[in-house]
Amino acid sequence: MRKIEKIELFPVAIPLNHPYKSATRTATHSEDIVVKITCEGVSGWGGAPLRSFPTGETLKSAYQILDEYLVPAVADCNPFDRELIVHRMEKAIPFHHSPKAAIDCAVHDLIGRMLGCPVYDLLGGKIRDEMPAFDILPLESPERTAELAAESMAMGITSFKVKMNRDTKTSVARVAAAREAAGDAAHIVVDANMSWTPKLAVQMCARIEEFGVTMVEQPVPGNDLDGLEFVNKNTRIPICADESFRPDYLAEIARRRAADIVNLKVNREGGLLHAKKAAALIEIHGIEGICGSVIHSALNDAACAHLFASTPVIVYNESGKAPAWHDEDIVTGFEAEGGVVKVPEGPGLGVEVNEEAVQKFRLDV
Repeated sequence: MRKIEKIELFPVAIPLNHPYKSATRTATHSEDIVVKITCEGVSGWGGAPLRSFPTGETLKSAYQILDEYLVPAVADCNPFDRELIVHRMEKAIPFHHSPKAAIDCAVHDLIGRMLGCPVYDLLGGKIRDEMPAFDILPLESPERTAELAAESMAMGITSFKVKMNRDTKTSVARVAAAREAAGDAAHIVVDANMSWTPKLAVQMCARIEEFGVTMVEQPVPGNDLDGLEFVNKNTRIPICADESFRPDYLAEIARRRAADIVNLKVNREGGLLHAKKAAALIEIHGIEGICGSVIHSALNDAACAHLFASTPVIVYNESGKAPAWHDEDIVTGFEAEGGVVKVPEGPGLGVEVNEEAVQKFRLDV
């Protein structure tokens, strides 16, 4: 019987080539726990991008959870037993979805490499080869927002996510500037990153409606499902749940129809297997999906690409930003050009890990 032979953990921090500013934080590095799983001489790779909020995970805590709980729980498994691996991880410790996702994605990569097939074949088969991605316009001045939008349009990008916060006057001006710079044909969504109250969110939706906004993402705190439902029922702009769409809330969001769209993130859902199940749930309830991302390496972008390649209910995509964020990454073989994210071909995730780069960016935790 096949059996996992070795699991290795590599905490890494990859420098960003520009700061990332949102209502909740400013980041200068992408942080991941890279997991390497080997069976019968073949290795698969996965990543756990960390966000202290909303998942409550840090590089140090995720490494400890992997080392003390998750790796021992699955070390003697057959890598093809994906459901058993997920079951054992859940039994070992609840929550901690990003480190679980790293193991899950590494297992999928490993199986694909052992079988000689892409991961999307393990997820139901491919329905698309590529998807357009959003460019994120961070919390800059309206003037700088217009400049960034124009630069992206020149590179073929036509979809934008404009960050907003409690500075409502500047936030509205930022959306107006993005629309003027990008033109009427561009898709513009906004993301408040949980910074509004429900009533303020309704007011803000009314103020930005004239700019043809496609959706408003996470207007209220992630744990305020009542507020999210209130906003969704009192505005004409579609509302997207992001920080609220965590595994213990997703069924309630679907039951209430508290959002029209949800942001599926492989790391937050606990991996590709759980992400596919979450996608099936929203599809049943007539809710659309975004293939979302956090600040992470292209290893995680590759996993996201296989998810959107195989999942019809995902109609928006924001993954694929890693190449624009990093001057040097830990993988090769991932492409995001002209605002389009291409699905990697080849066995497993279809990308190759540069182990020298992994060691270069490795941290002691």
